Amino acid sequence: MRALAVRAPAADAANPGLVPPAAHVVRAGAEVSVDDLFPDSTTARAPFEVAVGDRFDTLTMPRRTALDLIARFGERRAHPVGAAVARPLTDKWVLILPPGSGDGMQWSGLVDHRDEGVLTVPPRAAGPANDLSWARLGNRECRVFSAPILLHFALFPQHTAGLANCGSVRTDLTSVGI
Repeated sequence: MRALAVRAPAADAANPGLVPPAAHVVRAGAEVSVDDLFPDSTTARAPFEVAVGDRFDTLTMPRRTALDLIARFGERRAHPVGAAVARPLTDKWVLILPPGSGDGMQWSGLVDHRDEGVLTVPPRAAGPANDLSWARLGNRECRVFSAPILLHFALFPQHTAGLANCGSVRTDLTSVGI
């Protein structure tokens, strides 16, 4: 079971503007909320930066694409789209993924997967009129992480079209004794 890593304060000395990770470890599979992942968002008065990679990955896409994904999955109880940061100036949404979850996936130019860099996190009090705000605080279960495999299949069905035809298929109708 993979746990989200907590870096030592010395590791953050090289990046003085970044908010250090929370002092707790969240186990993979646990329900993680925005407040768990970004505890400073509840008291922050302005957006702040958090390092991407150790505790989460990001997936940036056009707002319309994100809204289409949400609609496509409808009212599923465990909705695969979690929290999202809205960037109205660029008309983009940033979805939060579990750390390392996009490894090996081929994301196209439609979306931008990041497992390193910086995410500017808005305060919880930020609204749609702000330059940066929360579009979603999670799914119905308040889970912050989106499900990358389901999102990938929904965004790129052509990548999965060949999966049904992999392997040998017997074409003759001769009976076989087993």
